[in-house]
Amino acid sequence: MLAGQKNFVTNGAEADVFLVYASTNPKLGYLGLSAFVVDRDTPGLEVGQPMAKTGLGSASLTPVYLDGCRVPAANVLGKEGQGGVMFASSMRAERSGLFAAYLGAMARQLDETIAYARERRQFGRPIGKHQAVSHRIVDMKLRLDAARLLVYRACWTLDRGGDADLEVSLAKLAVSEWAVQSGLDAIQVHGGAGVVSETGVDRGLLDALPSMIFSGTNDIQREVVAARLGL
Repeated sequence: MLAGQKNFVTNGAEADVFLVYASTNPKLGYLGLSAFVVDRDTPGLEVGQPMAKTGLGSASLTPVYLDGCRVPAANVLGKEGQGGVMFASSMRAERSGLFAAYLGAMARQLDETIAYARERRQFGRPIGKHQAVSHRIVDMKLRLDAARLLVYRACWTLDRGGDADLEVSLAKLAVSEWAVQSGLDAIQVHGGAGVVSETGVDRGLLDALPSMIFSGTNDIQREVVAARLGL
């Protein structure tokens, strides 16, 4: 029987099935976690109302309440006590593969910013001819290519079956923080148009902001990296 509450469940409003990690042996801590597959219509499971949030408007965010949910033994994923290990493995994949989507968003943002800098004219020439603008766009390109290589390295290390915690955390840090900075740069290059929501330029920044929080906050990623460096 499961009892508890999980806040900030992504796509909770649309989900038909939930994967719940719960403590089945508190004395064992991390090794006492188990994973359960719970159908949405299970008695005692309730999905709360979607929350208003910054960015990622197409993905709902809800609380999920579990009040005496009886789950059959057949719905235990893996074996009892393996939940912590499965969660850690899934998070390594999520922190690399999921953030590859931001590479595509950053690439589109860069293309649109370059096109605008070529078209928009100030002082008799395209704004892209001004060093302050062109150098900002170069930095956007630099971040994109560096982030892409870090994601590729993380995925390559995962595919080889190695301990990829360092590579995955570095990739997550790079993509999320550089996506935010490139979002700010895109707005700066677009000037007034960048802060008008109708243009959609601000969406890149707003969608990037949550990436520093979900899948383990960036502070947590720095802790992981520090530990792998022996600190």
